[in-house]
Amino acid sequence: MSNRYKLFFFALILASFNLRPGITSVSPLLHGITDELGMSSTTASLLTSIPLLCMGIGSLFAGRLASRFQSEKIITIFIACIGIATFLRFFASSPVYLLITALFIGVGIGIVSPLMSGFIKTYFADQVALMIGMYSTFMVVGASIAVGFTTPIQHWFSDSWKVGLGFWFIFAVIAIPLWMAIIKHPHTLQQRATVQQRSSLPLKNKQAWLLTSFAGLATLLFYCISAWLPAIVEDKGYSSSYAGLVGTLCMMAQLPVTLCLHLLLRAIPSRKFWITFFVGSEMTGLILLGFTSVTPILAGIFLGISAGGLISLTLLLPIDKTNSPIEASTWSAMTQAIGYMIGAIGPILIGFLYDYTGSFRPTMYLLIVMGLIVIFLGWKIAKPVEKTTLHVNITRSSDEYV
Repeated sequence: MSNRYKLFFFALILASFNLRPGITSVSPLLHGITDELGMSSTTASLLTSIPLLCMGIGSLFAGRLASRFQSEKIITIFIACIGIATFLRFFASSPVYLLITALFIGVGIGIVSPLMSGFIKTYFADQVALMIGMYSTFMVVGASIAVGFTTPIQHWFSDSWKVGLGFWFIFAVIAIPLWMAIIKHPHTLQQRATVQQRSSLPLKNKQAWLLTSFAGLATLLFYCISAWLPAIVEDKGYSSSYAGLVGTLCMMAQLPVTLCLHLLLRAIPSRKFWITFFVGSEMTGLILLGFTSVTPILAGIFLGISAGGLISLTLLLPIDKTNSPIEASTWSAMTQAIGYMIGAIGPILIGFLYDYTGSFRPTMYLLIVMGLIVIFLGWKIAKPVEKTTLHVNITRSSDEYV
């Protein structure tokens, strides 16, 4: 790998670090935040749901921004937006202030995420599955670090949850210099065709809508668990530190799956198989968590395996099904825009159900039903034979795009 491509690779990794801590750092501190600011469970769930909703809205504009401006510049600007909004959490003093920072974090993630699909298709056209795996892996690493270290950071700084939330702006500080270098030295294949190709969302494409529905429900499952797993564990009678450990192990269990996704797909190319396997893991975790006395750590591991696999597939499938970087960005923008809006409903619904029933058990039933629907949608969008589609449309000559 040349120095030039090392720069692209490390820029990809550092961007991925910024795309989850602003959301996942909230869950370990949820009880402290609600107690100090007097928020109900439903209101507190907005700290996860508002970023998801804004991620969806932001994704709607990602394709147009990429077609009109250098996508690397847009990525850099919105990584900075995420960093600034996270830094402002040091000064949070009210629920409204905290929710506004969540809004800007969500918009930043919503713009950056779909553009990263086009970035991968442009810079790593012959290694798409591998790079999606690396990208997903380091998103999980960033999320895991935030879940695992937010509470210790809070304790190190006078039990201040504000410091625990605001600390993660450091990822943006590290990433921005590399992205500034990317802006100065963009890929030699900067596509002139980009501005000529369609940058609108594929709203009339049936496959795009099926994929969007799949991504939306997979996202809903992921963020319901991300937002509420520690609280569910605490509700079972465990300590907050143990609940935080379960959340961290859940995040860490995603790593082997995301890191080895390309190897798993090479061994068994069928997307149907892996969708069924990962949703089955989700259901196993939910049953163990909600209806047995088995240690929540085991449930967290099953949930983590599922989350890592499903989220990685939602990132890979739009690239699988498209022919160019700009098309990959627009499909990703649609799946993420509408998908995140669907996903935003989940944490709010769980908070409402808990406020209304005083129990997380109805949540378990609901998420199991959602899992069955995800399997159905996954079978509708996945091809029956996929041995030749691991690198779909990625072997074309780069001359096609210039």
